[in-house]
Amino acid sequence: MDISSLVLEYIQNDVDLITWKIILNFKTIFLGIIIEALPFILISVIVSSLLHNFVSEELIRRVLPKNKTYSIMLACFLGMIFPACDCGMVPIVRRLVMKGVPLYSAVAFMLSAPIINPVVATATTYAFNSSEMALTRISVAFLIAFTTGWLISKLFKGTELKDMEHSHNHNCGCTCHSHSEHKVLLREKFLNVLDDACNEFFEMGKYLILGSFIGATVQTFIPRGLLLNIGHEPLLSIIVMMLFAFAISVCSSADAFIASSFSTSFTTGSLVAFMVFGPMIDIKNTLMLLHTFRLRFVIFLVAIVSLLCVLETYLLINIL
Repeated sequence: MDISSLVLEYIQNDVDLITWKIILNFKTIFLGIIIEALPFILISVIVSSLLHNFVSEELIRRVLPKNKTYSIMLACFLGMIFPACDCGMVPIVRRLVMKGVPLYSAVAFMLSAPIINPVVATATTYAFNSSEMALTRISVAFLIAFTTGWLISKLFKGTELKDMEHSHNHNCGCTCHSHSEHKVLLREKFLNVLDDACNEFFEMGKYLILGSFIGATVQTFIPRGLLLNIGHEPLLSIIVMMLFAFAISVCSSADAFIASSFSTSFTTGSLVAFMVFGPMIDIKNTLMLLHTFRLRFVIFLVAIVSLLCVLETYLLINIL
């Protein structure tokens, strides 16, 4: 039986078997994804607002290496001292780009920080009872983040932000931001942090809800048996697990436990692809990226990360 027949069979079976229990299961998964992601979104918008109100453009430019390669490499390792979940990376990256951080360094940080950090390394080691799996995951993530940042440095010269005019007005709508000439009281800056964080939280929250809805739908109505049937071939299993990671949109601190549940049926390469691709590109952050960056840049970013993830997990793990 071919794959299309299997898909049709499973879909037909699911339509026939939708019950109140399945609906309750969908509600549980939907709320679970949101509850899991909300703290990280909240932390990220606060960090983003702190960056905006307390870190000047001049300081960022002085700290970053002038050399592109060193700048991208430094950005890839920042997650080790600044762990962040993919759920809230887009607001932080937007703020960094607005502050003058080069697009290639900001994107390298966005791709690496959710994976290259102590929290995810510990969770992966614990889930697989193997430090080698954690090291492999971090190594593949670093290579993808660095290569993507390097390619962006060659192909994109601007910020690629979609809403620079709105962002500029937002920054200059009041007279109390860091670039203003008059001195700003500390209390006033903290009030600005709260105001900016609230605005950004509600702006990103709607995309979190939409992405969580789609992710819960996939987890509820696509049977695990379907994934197992088509996941035995090395290259196909990598692609399937990447699509699965994109759809379910689970945070990087929790996805290793889901991946380990497939360890008896899927290849190691496909499990690494699941744990690397999902934190970099999933439904939630793709919607946020589309809201923040120009369409052509988002298409390039998703395409190059997908291609690199397939190539690296296939070549480094299934062949070498």
